[in-house]
Amino acid sequence: MSNASHTKKRKANDGRATADGAHDVNTSSSNNDGGFPHISGEHDGASEPSRDENNTSQLDRMEQMMRRMEEKLATVSSLENRCEQLEAKCSSLENLLGSTSQSTKEQIDSLHLQLDQNCNSLENRLESISQSTKEHIDKTLKYNEMLIRNQNWEYPAPVYTVNELADAGFNDAEAEHIYQTSQLLQTNTEALRRGNFPQSNDITGNGDRGPGISLGIDGIFDDDTVDELSPHWREFAAALKDFKPAFDVLPGDSKTCIAFKGVHLNQELTQLVKDALVNIPFKILSFQHSCYFHGDMSAIAAMIDSNKYLQKLDIYRILEMDRDDITTLCSAIHHHPSLVDVSITGCFSRLGNEMLRSLLRTDELKLEKLSMPENALLGIRTGINVCTQLADFLSTNPRLKELDLQNNGLDGSDAVMIANALRSNTTLRKLYICANDVGAVGDEALRRALCDETSLNSVADSNHSCCIETDNFSGNNDEDREINRAEKIYGLLSSRNKTMSNVQDFGDIDVKLLPNILESVQKYSNYGDEDIVKASSIVYEIMRCWDKIRRSSGNIRQSMQDVQCAKGEASSEERRVT
Repeated sequence: MSNASHTKKRKANDGRATADGAHDVNTSSSNNDGGFPHISGEHDGASEPSRDENNTSQLDRMEQMMRRMEEKLATVSSLENRCEQLEAKCSSLENLLGSTSQSTKEQIDSLHLQLDQNCNSLENRLESISQSTKEHIDKTLKYNEMLIRNQNWEYPAPVYTVNELADAGFNDAEAEHIYQTSQLLQTNTEALRRGNFPQSNDITGNGDRGPGISLGIDGIFDDDTVDELSPHWREFAAALKDFKPAFDVLPGDSKTCIAFKGVHLNQELTQLVKDALVNIPFKILSFQHSCYFHGDMSAIAAMIDSNKYLQKLDIYRILEMDRDDITTLCSAIHHHPSLVDVSITGCFSRLGNEMLRSLLRTDELKLEKLSMPENALLGIRTGINVCTQLADFLSTNPRLKELDLQNNGLDGSDAVMIANALRSNTTLRKLYICANDVGAVGDEALRRALCDETSLNSVADSNHSCCIETDNFSGNNDEDREINRAEKIYGLLSSRNKTMSNVQDFGDIDVKLLPNILESVQKYSNYGDEDIVKASSIVYEIMRCWDKIRRSSGNIRQSMQDVQCAKGEASSEERRVT
């Protein structure tokens, strides 16, 4: 009974186990969505179809998952590429921003610099205007102060009549001289005290118009006469010394002048006048008609040195200056900073050549105008001919624009030397050489210097800028050198056309002259003189020899083309090497 019971109990257990196993299979199957079920060995054969279906379903699901993963990976790769592009773009933007920032910074710096420069320029201009205005106000105030200071001034020196002077023991000429001179000095002194220039006409007699002072005194008298005039000279010197503010309010281009004519002063009065002229800005200083200052030329040189504004010096008929006077005067002229015009007339009968030689001795002569008529430059020929030195000087193209050598004893050989120098000189504008004994030889040399009619080339190469005046002819009368040149070319063409001889000279013509020839023909064909031929006649001659000109022009054009080709080949080779 116990065995049967045991057997029945085992079966019951086996049945429970079977049921439990089935349950486990189902539970495993239901709890494993993506995995493989746990399968008992006793039921493998019974569940085979169900497992295949489950496996297929699981594989499909895995494929879907793989595809989704691949899509996600592709998306990630695309995002990575996009990120790289964005990084590259950001880097490019950073570079662009850096470059733009640098360019903007440079532009801003440039604008700042330009603004600073403009501000500095405006500040300088404003400062200059302010300074100029201040100076003008100061000068005007000083001028008005001078007027106020002198408004109650009265001329203190007595002016005696001729009879009173005669009663004092002076003869008639002396009395008249003292009376006239004292009146002149009083008139000038009173004008200065009122702030006015006594004269405004041609003070020097050379066409120099402008405000100034002219003291023209006739006659030479003894010391007693000079002493009698001393009070008047003292008043004049004091007024002149106080007159500087009147110069300061004048326009800058005013040609102020002071002229001493026939003045004779002793040591005291000479020193008074010298002191009064210190820093008085006269532009023109003139000494005429045997002026005498104590110390001779050294006094005049001191007056020249004391005025840095002086532009013109006029010395007229102060006779017989000696070698010391020449040295002193030339030194003052050479070292003056603004003196450009010197006129020395009739001051020498023996040493004129030494005066000119001393003037030309320096290599840095600043003179633009030199007038030395009536000085017997070559009246006495001793030592080296001064015209040799003058010709050498002119051939260097100095600053000199006007030269007056009238009435100086020049002969034909002197004129030849000067003419040869003019062939290379282009700065001299006027040469006056009248009243000299240059003769036909000198005239021809000067004429050929201005117009050498040997050929058209020689005409073109002549001097067209210097106007020369001699006793027998004048040339280069127009200030425009190109007009002078064209007139000469047309004049030669016209004169040769009368004999139809232009053609024989065209064989050696410089083709570069053709534009000048045609321009001259066009411009001066109706010049008005009876001797001037018609333009058509000259053009006819030019056309007759056109083949010669065309061949010459063709050679020039071919040469120019060769040069251009050579330049092109050189440029191509340079680009190829680069």
